[in-house]
Amino acid sequence: MHTNKLRLSFCLFLILPLVGLAQKKRPQVLVYGYGVDAYAAAVQSSWSNLNTVWVVNGDKLMPELTSEIISIASNTGLDAGIWANLLAKTLRHDKPSDSLSAIAKRRINPRIVQNVVDSVLKAAKNLTVVEQGQVRSIKKSGKDWRIELEDRRSFKVRAVVDASKDAYLYQLAGGTADSITTREVVPDAYFRSANSGDLFRTGVAVGDLGGQAFTLPLSGLIPGDDSNLFLTQRTPVVQHLLTSDEKDIPLLMHVGQAVGAAAAYVAFFKTTSDKVDVRDIQGELLKYGARLMPFSDITIEEPYFLAVQRIGATGMLAGRADEDGRVYFDVDNAVTAAEIKPVLNQLFSRSQIWFIDHADVDTLTLADVFSYIKFVGQRGNELEGQVQKNWKRRFHFEDEYDEKRIATRKYVAVLLDAYCGPFSVKVGLNGTIQR
Repeated sequence: MHTNKLRLSFCLFLILPLVGLAQKKRPQVLVYGYGVDAYAAAVQSSWSNLNTVWVVNGDKLMPELTSEIISIASNTGLDAGIWANLLAKTLRHDKPSDSLSAIAKRRINPRIVQNVVDSVLKAAKNLTVVEQGQVRSIKKSGKDWRIELEDRRSFKVRAVVDASKDAYLYQLAGGTADSITTREVVPDAYFRSANSGDLFRTGVAVGDLGGQAFTLPLSGLIPGDDSNLFLTQRTPVVQHLLTSDEKDIPLLMHVGQAVGAAAAYVAFFKTTSDKVDVRDIQGELLKYGARLMPFSDITIEEPYFLAVQRIGATGMLAGRADEDGRVYFDVDNAVTAAEIKPVLNQLFSRSQIWFIDHADVDTLTLADVFSYIKFVGQRGNELEGQVQKNWKRRFHFEDEYDEKRIATRKYVAVLLDAYCGPFSVKVGLNGTIQR
């Protein structure tokens, strides 16, 4: 009960603006670095309503985007979050979309990017940017970090994000570049399957490796100890993926945003990275347009995008990896009882009884889905009327309402997400379901 109250407090804290919080209280998160990952981490932390200091240790913000005209061919159909938001704004659009991202990436103008970045940073009320800053020392002070700059300014924060290329803060704090560890080691085999083991359930940053789409698990991006000193590009799994050219930019943006959300979480709760709630952090990322699952056939502008992302993260409806390496959700494919039974039985205790009582059900109809929801979600007979009323208005389904209709993956994802909430069931950092 105490944990639930804390989680509710965190969610309310993220949703409701706290008047005067930004500059009147000491910073809670410090981000160090000048690249796109530092930008994304700092912006996400500030958007999560944490007082954030971004120490830029270079002459220019994000030189990989603000130095010369470039084009980016990687991450097709996977751009999201802060990265997609920036791309949309370079085309003078406030709302990102996959189509806008594709157009913007063909020719990225450094001057336009700089203007967009300046406007985003100016609008972030609780973000302080220290340009051309250099850290003199970083030391533990109780459960906090004390960081002193060369100009003698100092900050005491709960969480630090080292987004430098050489893990400068990590090494300054006494570590070595070859000793960096994360909570989980992400094996090479993980990238050869769209749904490898359980780790994919904790996905927080999507990308593609040689054309193979993937999502990076949260446990591969957070510290292996309880120091709350986070890294971005120097974590082993990210180092393994980088190509040292413009193709890295989308992935680094996504990684930075995910790490920024995790750092904000531990700073708000005054806890350590080993105690983060995976679903809370994933939910916060979704709130700001991130992708958890690399479904390239579900655009971020689709009305059911969030539902599919949440359902995909449960593993109930797995993605399909094609020969081209892309992962598809296949929204119009029919759903069988055998396909969803294993994970649903792990998620809900009453689920097993329903499947035993409906052993003859093979391909699901909407009537079957309603029956399941009413039994497992303990909904009344008014359910069908509610769904029919919201069929097009809320759920944006294009076909006509018919309970005898075959239940497609889109219908099952949206309806179970709305009425059973499987995404709310906790998972551990190793991806196992914790009912």
